[in-house]
Amino acid sequence: MKIAWGITGAGHQLKNSIGIIEKLVQNGENIDLFISQAAEIVINMYSLKSRLDKIQKENPNQVKKIYYGRTQKPGFPICAKFNLGFYDFLVISPVTSNSVAKMRCGIADSLITNIFSQMIKGRGKILLVPTDIVHGKIQTEIPQGGTIEITIDEFNSKNANSLTKFPNTLVFSNPQEIMTYILEKKET
Repeated sequence: MKIAWGITGAGHQLKNSIGIIEKLVQNGENIDLFISQAAEIVINMYSLKSRLDKIQKENPNQVKKIYYGRTQKPGFPICAKFNLGFYDFLVISPVTSNSVAKMRCGIADSLITNIFSQMIKGRGKILLVPTDIVHGKIQTEIPQGGTIEITIDEFNSKNANSLTKFPNTLVFSNPQEIMTYILEKKET
Protein backbone atom coordinates (compact mmCIF):
# COMPACT_ATOMS: atom_id res chain seq x y z
CA MET A 1 0.00 0.00 0.00
CA LYS A 2 1.06 3.57 -0.64
CA ILE A 3 0.33 5.98 2.21
CA ALA A 4 0.68 9.75 2.41
CA TRP A 5 1.05 10.84 6.04
CA GLY A 6 0.56 14.50 6.91
CA ILE A 7 1.64 16.05 10.19
CA THR A 8 0.40 19.42 11.44
CA GLY A 9 1.84 21.56 14.24
CA ALA A 10 0.41 19.71 17.22
CA GLY A 11 2.26 18.13 20.10
CA HIS A 12 -0.72 16.02 21.19
CA GLN A 13 -0.46 12.56 19.57
CA LEU A 14 2.77 13.56 17.77
CA LYS A 15 5.04 10.94 19.37
CA ASN A 16 2.32 8.31 18.96
CA SER A 17 1.92 9.25 15.29
CA ILE A 18 5.64 8.92 14.61
CA GLY A 19 5.65 5.61 16.47
CA ILE A 20 2.88 4.29 14.23
CA ILE A 21 4.68 5.55 11.11
CA GLU A 22 7.70 3.58 12.28
CA LYS A 23 5.64 0.41 12.88
CA LEU A 24 3.91 0.64 9.50
CA VAL A 25 7.25 1.12 7.74
CA GLN A 26 8.68 -1.89 9.58
CA ASN A 27 5.61 -3.79 8.37
CA GLY A 28 6.64 -2.97 4.79
CA GLU A 29 4.20 -0.13 4.09
CA ASN A 30 5.34 2.68 1.78
CA ILE A 31 4.86 6.11 3.34
CA ASP A 32 5.60 9.60 2.04
CA LEU A 33 5.57 12.28 4.74
CA PHE A 34 4.02 15.74 4.36
CA ILE A 35 5.10 18.10 7.14
CA SER A 36 3.55 21.53 7.63
CA GLN A 37 5.66 24.54 8.55
CA ALA A 38 4.24 24.53 12.08
CA ALA A 39 4.79 20.76 12.37
CA GLU A 40 8.45 21.19 11.55
CA ILE A 41 8.81 23.58 14.50
CA VAL A 42 6.87 21.32 16.88
CA ILE A 43 8.79 18.21 15.75
CA ASN A 44 11.99 20.04 16.71
CA MET A 45 10.49 21.18 20.04
CA TYR A 46 9.75 17.54 20.89
CA SER A 47 13.23 16.46 19.66
CA LEU A 48 11.72 14.08 17.08
CA LYS A 49 13.45 15.28 13.90
CA SER A 50 16.32 12.82 14.27
CA ARG A 51 13.84 9.98 14.78
CA LEU A 52 12.03 10.83 11.52
CA ASP A 53 15.35 11.13 9.68
CA LYS A 54 16.43 7.75 11.08
CA ILE A 55 13.19 6.09 9.95
CA GLN A 56 13.79 7.38 6.41
CA LYS A 57 17.51 6.54 6.40
CA GLU A 58 16.98 2.98 7.65
CA ASN A 59 14.01 2.36 5.32
CA PRO A 60 14.73 4.19 2.06
CA ASN A 61 12.48 1.86 0.06
CA GLN A 62 9.50 2.50 2.34
CA VAL A 63 10.02 6.23 3.10
CA LYS A 64 11.15 7.68 -0.20
CA LYS A 65 10.23 11.31 0.37
CA ILE A 66 9.57 13.84 3.10
CA TYR A 67 7.83 16.95 1.78
CA TYR A 68 8.08 20.11 3.87
CA GLY A 69 5.53 22.91 3.65
CA ARG A 70 8.26 25.55 3.71
CA THR A 71 9.85 24.19 0.50
CA GLN A 72 6.68 23.99 -1.57
CA LYS A 73 6.01 26.41 -4.40
CA PRO A 74 2.81 28.47 -4.46
CA GLY A 75 -0.13 26.34 -5.49
CA PHE A 76 1.52 23.26 -3.94
CA PRO A 77 2.12 21.35 -7.22
CA ILE A 78 2.96 18.16 -5.28
CA CYS A 79 -0.75 17.93 -4.50
CA ALA A 80 -1.50 16.70 -8.02
CA LYS A 81 -0.51 13.21 -6.83
CA PHE A 82 -3.67 13.18 -4.74
CA ASN A 83 -5.95 13.76 -7.75
CA LEU A 84 -4.26 10.97 -9.69
CA GLY A 85 -4.82 8.13 -7.22
CA PHE A 86 -1.13 7.81 -6.35
CA TYR A 87 -1.91 7.02 -2.69
CA ASP A 88 -4.19 4.38 -1.19
CA PHE A 89 -4.61 6.43 1.98
CA LEU A 90 -4.07 9.96 3.20
CA VAL A 91 -3.44 9.94 6.93
CA ILE A 92 -3.19 13.25 8.77
CA SER A 93 -2.13 12.73 12.36
CA PRO A 94 -2.05 14.78 14.42
CA VAL A 95 -4.42 17.43 13.03
CA THR A 96 -4.58 20.77 14.86
CA SER A 97 -7.88 22.55 15.51
CA ASN A 98 -6.67 25.27 13.11
CA SER A 99 -6.28 22.76 10.26
CA VAL A 100 -9.59 21.13 11.18
CA ALA A 101 -11.38 24.49 10.96
CA LYS A 102 -9.85 25.19 7.56
CA MET A 103 -10.69 21.71 6.26
CA ARG A 104 -14.26 21.98 7.52
CA CYS A 105 -14.71 25.26 5.62
CA GLY A 106 -12.93 24.11 2.46
CA ILE A 107 -9.93 26.40 2.90
CA ALA A 108 -6.85 24.94 1.18
CA ASP A 109 -4.06 27.43 1.85
CA SER A 110 -1.31 25.19 3.24
CA LEU A 111 0.41 21.95 2.28
CA ILE A 112 -1.79 19.90 4.62
CA THR A 113 -5.12 21.52 3.76
CA ASN A 114 -4.27 21.24 0.06
CA ILE A 115 -3.50 17.52 0.20
CA PHE A 116 -6.76 17.01 2.13
CA SER A 117 -8.73 18.95 -0.48
CA GLN A 118 -7.09 17.19 -3.42
CA MET A 119 -7.56 13.71 -1.90
CA ILE A 120 -11.29 14.44 -1.65
CA LYS A 121 -11.32 15.47 -5.32
CA GLY A 122 -9.39 12.32 -6.22
CA ARG A 123 -11.92 10.22 -4.25
CA GLY A 124 -9.24 8.71 -2.02
CA LYS A 125 -9.56 7.38 1.52
CA ILE A 126 -8.73 9.93 4.26
CA LEU A 127 -7.92 8.95 7.87
CA LEU A 128 -7.63 11.72 10.47
CA VAL A 129 -6.59 12.05 14.12
CA PRO A 130 -7.71 15.51 15.24
CA THR A 131 -6.14 16.71 18.48
CA ASP A 132 -9.47 18.07 19.74
CA ILE A 133 -11.66 15.06 19.04
CA VAL A 134 -12.80 14.44 22.63
CA HIS A 135 -14.72 17.15 24.46
CA GLY A 136 -13.50 17.58 28.03
CA LYS A 137 -10.29 17.09 29.98
CA ILE A 138 -7.43 15.11 28.48
CA GLN A 139 -3.81 14.42 29.30
CA THR A 140 -1.22 15.53 26.75
CA GLU A 141 2.53 15.20 26.59
CA ILE A 142 4.68 18.32 26.71
CA PRO A 143 8.07 18.87 25.01
CA GLN A 144 10.03 18.78 28.28
CA GLY A 145 8.57 15.38 29.13
CA GLY A 146 5.67 14.57 31.38
CA THR A 147 2.03 15.40 30.84
CA ILE A 148 -0.40 18.18 31.58
CA GLU A 149 -4.16 18.28 31.67
CA ILE A 150 -5.92 20.43 29.09
CA THR A 151 -9.58 20.97 28.29
CA ILE A 152 -10.99 20.52 24.80
CA ASP A 153 -13.99 22.78 24.23
CA GLU A 154 -17.22 21.53 22.70
CA PHE A 155 -16.94 23.79 19.62
CA ASN A 156 -13.57 22.37 18.49
CA SER A 157 -14.63 18.82 19.33
CA LYS A 158 -17.74 19.21 17.14
CA ASN A 159 -15.60 20.65 14.34
CA ALA A 160 -13.26 17.66 14.51
CA ASN A 161 -16.08 15.15 14.47
CA SER A 162 -17.81 16.96 11.59
CA LEU A 163 -14.99 16.09 9.16
CA THR A 164 -16.73 12.78 8.48
CA LYS A 165 -19.17 14.80 6.33
CA PHE A 166 -16.55 14.63 3.57
CA PRO A 167 -16.61 11.57 1.30
CA ASN A 168 -14.30 8.68 2.23
CA THR A 169 -13.18 10.46 5.41
CA LEU A 170 -12.87 8.74 8.78
CA VAL A 171 -11.95 10.31 12.12
CA PHE A 172 -10.05 8.37 14.79
CA SER A 173 -9.18 9.18 18.39
CA ASN A 174 -5.56 7.99 18.14
CA PRO A 175 -3.01 6.82 15.56
CA GLN A 176 -3.07 3.22 16.83
CA GLU A 177 -6.65 2.95 15.53
CA ILE A 178 -5.43 4.09 12.11
CA MET A 179 -2.74 1.40 12.04
CA THR A 180 -5.33 -1.25 12.90
CA TYR A 181 -7.63 0.06 10.15
CA ILE A 182 -4.88 0.07 7.51
CA LEU A 183 -3.64 -3.42 8.39
CA GLU A 184 -7.21 -4.79 8.34
CA LYS A 185 -7.77 -3.25 4.88
CA LYS A 186 -4.51 -4.76 3.68
CA GLU A 187 -5.70 -8.26 4.64
CA THR A 188 -8.96 -7.91 2.67
